[in-house]
Amino acid sequence: MSPVINIRAKYYRTLRQRIIAKTPQLSKSDKDQQVIKRLQAEIKLLSFKFRAVFDRTDSYFIILDLKMNIVDCNKAASRLIKKLFGKKIIIGENITNFLHPSSASTITESCDRAFSGKKHTIEREVGYLDNKTTWWSFDFSPAKNLRGKITGLIFNANDITRRKAYEAKVLSQREKLMEIASIQSHQVRGPVCTIMALMSLIKDNGYEADREYLLLLETTTDLLDNNIRDIVKISSEE
Repeated sequence: MSPVINIRAKYYRTLRQRIIAKTPQLSKSDKDQQVIKRLQAEIKLLSFKFRAVFDRTDSYFIILDLKMNIVDCNKAASRLIKKLFGKKIIIGENITNFLHPSSASTITESCDRAFSGKKHTIEREVGYLDNKTTWWSFDFSPAKNLRGKITGLIFNANDITRRKAYEAKVLSQREKLMEIASIQSHQVRGPVCTIMALMSLIKDNGYEADREYLLLLETTTDLLDNNIRDIVKISSEE
């Protein structure tokens, strides 16, 4: 090896050793702390994202533990409790303190079903909000940890008044269609058949109608007209 190469090798080796010596080495505990801080930052970010979505939804969410104590809730649920009972929802309190007496037993039974691992949904009419009758859907879903063990439940409520009104309208329209179909098949078809038979008789008689035929034709036509009016009336009803 030439003297120049040998000198360079010694120089760079010495320089590397000096750099390593001046570079602070992290101990195992320091590395663990860095990992912990990184995980904490990621958890904090995930928590922020979850809270943003949790509070933005119009649904009413309340999370309960196995003793039915409130673990968390979104802003919509907090506002609803305040509106219904005039008091602020408090984390750690039992949910039974925020239930209307008329629904307490139903809610409790549904919570017990969720604690057993069964998702449960009920729809019921509520008449104590703004003195108006509204329809609500209540979902009770078991909450599990990473190991799959049930640690509580997620309670979700939604105002379905508009959906129920639409369903009632569709049902009413269906009933009207069935009524119209019944009139058409029985009260319209009969007179039409009678008129056709009378016209056939009149035709066979050289279009010279007896008074009896004409009176019967008149009566049948009036009956048909009344039945058609009934159909128009049913169709125009709200």
